[in-house]
Amino acid sequence: MQTKSAHFFVAAAPLFLVLFIDSMGLGLVFPILNALLFDPSAHFLSPEISSNTRHLLYGVTISIYMFCWFFGAAFLGDVSDQIGRKKSIMVCLLGAFAGYLLSAFAVMLNSLILLILGRVIAGFTAGSQAIAQAAIVDISEPEHKARNLGLILFFTSLGFVAGPMAGGVLSSSNLLPWFNYTMPFYFAAAISLVNAVLLFIFFQETFSRAANIRLRLHYALEIFAAAFKHEKIRELSIVLLVMIFGWSGFYSFISMYLLRVYHFTSFVNGLYMGLMGVGFGIGTGFLINPLTKRFSLQQCVIGGCLLTALGIALTLAAPTVTYVWFYVLLNGIAMASAYSTILTLFSNQVDEASQGWVMGITGAIMAFAFGINGFLVGLLAELSPKIPLIISTISLVLSAILMKSLYRSSLKNQPFTA
Repeated sequence: MQTKSAHFFVAAAPLFLVLFIDSMGLGLVFPILNALLFDPSAHFLSPEISSNTRHLLYGVTISIYMFCWFFGAAFLGDVSDQIGRKKSIMVCLLGAFAGYLLSAFAVMLNSLILLILGRVIAGFTAGSQAIAQAAIVDISEPEHKARNLGLILFFTSLGFVAGPMAGGVLSSSNLLPWFNYTMPFYFAAAISLVNAVLLFIFFQETFSRAANIRLRLHYALEIFAAAFKHEKIRELSIVLLVMIFGWSGFYSFISMYLLRVYHFTSFVNGLYMGLMGVGFGIGTGFLINPLTKRFSLQQCVIGGCLLTALGIALTLAAPTVTYVWFYVLLNGIAMASAYSTILTLFSNQVDEASQGWVMGITGAIMAFAFGINGFLVGLLAELSPKIPLIISTISLVLSAILMKSLYRSSLKNQPFTA
């Protein structure tokens, strides 16, 4: 038994690192992007560029990554069913290496076009997360599958902590003189390349089948449309779309708010978002099982959304900056609880053969909601830095109302089993 477990962890280690890199890449850019686009001393943009244009560029840079993730996750997941997991993940890791390296060059050369191109490449190849999850399930013994799914959440949460912190720490020249805004991207590029080497050496292919390769970029649109056509998950898909739209408004724009209201540096913003990731880890790692033993899954989703909305509203009303550090931990814990339990509800609606399909739908909804939010809310942020957080609060309350009014499933009290 110990030999089997040891073999699993050797084989799965590069896959867990893939999950870490993908979730890290989502938050890595936020502490840096605020400084690059809004701090005149960064000299990244011309001082003649208006504040309205800067907010628009901020939203575009965020949303382009998520829209590319939207298409890339479905496309690369589809390809992995044709050429195998290992080859597909290798393509993703090498693409992430190229994307992060290009982003570093963009900062060094003060090139917005190169930065956006780097985010396009990194976003499209972030689709490796779904493939890595499928590969971990492939190599899991039945009796250890629940444990291994928990490890997936753990390493994903670890990435949410490390990404913003790496962005903040490695960009702060006050810590070391050779730290700057390029260093976080070089760091992400380096670990992507190291992970590709580890994957090549240690990971054995877990799934492949003979098939003619079909490249279907439109597959993401088919998956997204399926979410709202499938009778058993239609209502949940609407709830998840509104929930993630609300959460993404906070996650994507809180750094901007803290910069403009409290004058947070990229370093302090990174620590703040890292603490949010800690809350997410506490929620997924320690609170899900106790909560779902006492409350139904539906109640956990509703409560998590309402508590997150409360935490964001309190952040807006905070009398001093000290309070916002406490509220962000609450936000991370509450959203982790809501997100984990709604994913379980999705999983409970389909049989074992359709688990990959339904998780692909949730990933597509998440990426689409983040992308739309970054673009639309970015246009409104110029009016006031509070607007994204106000929209976030309203959306999360609405998602709780929709969860109560739309969702009518006999499985809503089924316990959490992941």
